[in-house]
Amino acid sequence: MPAYKALLVLDLSQGTPDQKDKFYQTLTTATWQRLGQMETAWRCSWSDIEYDKAVDEIKDDVNKAALAAGIQRYPYAFQLGTNTVKSF
Repeated sequence: MPAYKALLVLDLSQGTPDQKDKFYQTLTTATWQRLGQMETAWRCSWSDIEYDKAVDEIKDDVNKAALAAGIQRYPYAFQLGTNTVKSF
């Protein structure tokens, strides 16, 4: 199985500063890393995982972070592939 890397982009404009902090804390606990200085862009990687399992993990991580933060509206998009996520 290949190693997958994800780029996650979030819109937490409905959240308070405290809710956003809690959301980001929860993502960090789930091994996500903020991408550079961008507040709402994150990356994560997995080795030896099936594509569908990685998709499920992304959805679970985002949903858990939203629940922990008390944010009910949290549009997001992600890109999942085998190439490294880069920021400049």
